[in-house]
Amino acid sequence: MSMKNHRVVDGKLLQMDKRFSDLKEKQKARIAEWFYAAYREYCLQAGHLPDKEADKRILDSVSGQIADAGIWIPYRELVSYYQRRKNKLKKRLEKETDT
Repeated sequence: MSMKNHRVVDGKLLQMDKRFSDLKEKQKARIAEWFYAAYREYCLQAGHLPDKEADKRILDSVSGQIADAGIWIPYRELVSYYQRRKNKLKKRLEKETDT
């Protein structure tokens, strides 16, 4: 992590090495719900768990929602977060569809 890690982009000062943990709790919760909604939608439409191509589509969909909400986070952080949460998303969907 360098000392100068901020840049002005579109008139906003952005921290270029931001981590997911640096986001506000509300932002984290919104992103988690967006990931679950996209994951759930894919699984119900396709009838199976997402593969690598579908994971990329889910990530792109959620990153679009994040950009629309004005939240800035590096794409690599989203990929990392999604990979960590994927199993929890699967379990939540299984629990929801079992009841």
